[in-house]
Amino acid sequence: MEVKARLVLNATILDLIGELTYANRTTFKAAVERAKQGGCRHLVLNMEQVRFLDSSALGMLALLVQSFKVCQGRVSLLKPQSYVREIMTLANIHKMMPLYESEEEALASHSVPATC
Repeated sequence: MEVKARLVLNATILDLIGELTYANRTTFKAAVERAKQGGCRHLVLNMEQVRFLDSSALGMLALLVQSFKVCQGRVSLLKPQSYVREIMTLANIHKMMPLYESEEEALASHSVPATC
């Protein structure tokens, strides 16, 4: 898995490339931690190039949402592929964090630039 971080307006966007799995958890968690240490309050996970995720990834996403809620932060999902979207829907992840089809929509959804 490859993770590219971008600061855009009031958010950090993590462009995820490859598979989000237990084997790749360290890379994902390190990118999230860097964003949090940088004061991120709105984390956007760009899932457009994620072709697979496993049950541990679903657990990581659920824990991520909870950790951001503690800081009055927010996690959003951006453009998951159909297979990934189906898995997330079956696991009710879409009920925990909003899903957007465009970066502009995701960025407009949360406008609090404060730190945790």
